[in-house]
Parts: sequence; structure tokens; C-alpha cells
Amino acid sequence: MKRGYMVAVGGAAVFGSALVGCSSGSHNGPSAPAASAPSAAVKVTVNGKARQIQNTVECVTAANMVFANLGSHQDAIAVTLSAGDNPMLQDLTLGTVDGLPLTYNDSNVGPKPTVTKTGSTYKIVGSATSPDPAGTGTVSKPFDVEFTCPPKH
Repeated sequence: MKRGYMVAVGGAAVFGSALVGCSSGSHNGPSAPAASAPSAAVKVTVNGKARQIQNTVECVTAANMVFANLGSHQDAIAVTLSAGDNPMLQDLTLGTVDGLPLTYNDSNVGPKPTVTKTGSTYKIVGSATSPDPAGTGTVSKPFDVEFTCPPKH
């Protein structure tokens, strides 16, 4: 499990670097511009409880992947999906919920989350995990994430 957790943390770091790289003034080659806008469509539920997050979505599409940052930096919610009409979840960071850093990585064992895409709206339902604070394995919590990527300008 430790390897899967490190992969998820590494994936989140790559995602953060991608957003920072796309938001800087220098541009090294073609890539889609980051689209960012307030969005009333952001919904995040973990373990049956709605998370109160800032209604902001940033989306970047590059290298056949969709990178989405939901809410504020304090919310710490990041999603990496394959691009296209039938996306698959690669990585998900839900931030800290009830003191646990919840993540999903496609190398995790167990059922894969379902992803539904309608236009530029994504709905992801599955389970995220965290190391058990008691050190006895992992803790799993169900999640439901729905967001709409803003139009690119």
C-alpha cells in the first residue's frame, strides 16, 4: 500500500507542476491553456457527507489526459483522467477528510471508480483510501465527485 500511496502523492505533485507550468508566463510548445472559472456545479461527497469547497474548477488537457483542480488550494482536490468520451480515472486526491489524506490511484486493488462524462461535466463515483493511523493497513471511504470544466478561452 505504501507504494500506491507514494504513486498517488507523486501523481498529485506532477498534476500541480502541470498547472503551475501552464499558468506561468513562459510557454514551451503547444498545450491547451488552463481554463478556470467559478462553477456552481462542483460537488464533492465523501463518506456520505458533502464537502464545503470553493466553487472553482481549473482544467488542463495535455498528453491525452485531463487534469482538474477543484476548489481552492486549501481544498486540495485534484483529478487526473484519460481524455476522450469514455474517460478513466488515473489519480484522485481528495485532500484531508476527518484527518485522513484520501487518494485513489489506478494501481489500487479493488473496484475501479466509475466515470461518466456528459459534455464537459464529469461524475466520478468510487472509493478512496488512506493509510490507517493505527498502522494496520488502509482505510477506505466512498466518494462522489462532480464538476464541469469551464470553456477554454
